[in-house]
Amino acid sequence: MTKKPLWLITEGIRELLNLLVDRLDSTEQRGGGKSQSVALTEKTWPTLHASPYESHKEELWEHVIEMCRWGWLQVKPESALKSASGYASMPRVTVLNELAVRAAANRPERIKSSVERWRNAVVKGLNGSDAVKCAVGEFCIEMPDHSMDEVVQQLNRLPIFVDQPMLLREVSAQLFWGMSKVLDKRQGLVAAMMNMDECPFPESPIQLQVYLPVGGYSAVLFIENLMTFEQACRAADKAFAGFALVYASGFKGGAKRLRMPGGCSLYYAGTGALGGEVKSLFERWLFESADPGRPVHFWGDLDFAGMRILAAMRSTFPRLTAWEPGYVLMLQELLEGRGHSPEAAEKAGQRPIERTGCLYADQQLIPALKIQGRFVDQEFFRVDRL
Repeated sequence: MTKKPLWLITEGIRELLNLLVDRLDSTEQRGGGKSQSVALTEKTWPTLHASPYESHKEELWEHVIEMCRWGWLQVKPESALKSASGYASMPRVTVLNELAVRAAANRPERIKSSVERWRNAVVKGLNGSDAVKCAVGEFCIEMPDHSMDEVVQQLNRLPIFVDQPMLLREVSAQLFWGMSKVLDKRQGLVAAMMNMDECPFPESPIQLQVYLPVGGYSAVLFIENLMTFEQACRAADKAFAGFALVYASGFKGGAKRLRMPGGCSLYYAGTGALGGEVKSLFERWLFESADPGRPVHFWGDLDFAGMRILAAMRSTFPRLTAWEPGYVLMLQELLEGRGHSPEAAEKAGQRPIERTGCLYADQQLIPALKIQGRFVDQEFFRVDRL
């Protein structure tokens, strides 16, 4: 066939060709194998079956018969090819000439997924054994300004940093054109590249802002939001007397490295104690668990994310509980219909949590959140109300 007939670009035939190419792509993505036949049903070829005119259906079927004559397709049962209404027998179609069908659909080759393209680049360009390539292939890196081949070549430079005392993000910035977060959550890739059991580069230390009362403290309170932390520091001799106050945003408080000297950087408020026994006592508690009986609490947003932070922090501080004096008043606001809907604060994606391990949160706060369907931000609540 030297010239394609115009009917190949009509809506009904294009729909059929795209269906067939989709199935070819699916077969290739699964690893090849024999091309599977496709049943021409109401679901797979709706244009034909939804047509109100028998003449239109017969015309479309005639085009299928024609593609069989060209050797593009095969139809089973063969008897369907001998009838103008052979489509009514729900025939199955198999592609015989893939190149011709793809060309007719204007889809000469399958568009490969990012993961497939990454694995191809790794196999082609990574320095390492098949086992290393297999491991690295599980960590797809896609960058808008650089090809995957370029990224792989940069990964080949990883071993030169093996003896350098660098943080993971410093290594990332050195490799990937100043971008420091590329290797985040990809420690397994780094370990595989360097033939080590674990990634040798530590994550960036968590930064904690800490207020320590000059006269000492009897409990520790983690505060989720910076504005509330600042207010609490100003009221440290009133509502927060006797508390060491710590600001750790988001889920940072749940990171295991928080309790390791190399994984945490402490910044002390100038209005509180800056040295002496109070500071030493706090650091022993944080890094050595030398005082496991000291009460420790968390106070943050009254929403599902806040409850998840509470649950995460309990894995790091098993005795940690929700701080009732703060949450009681926030709960009152919630029960009186104040607060906001999840959509109003771009929190619609928050998923409910069933339990945190803190009795007060599990029996009071989480049930109220589910029933009310509203949240209360910590910043909404001023500490001078305590």
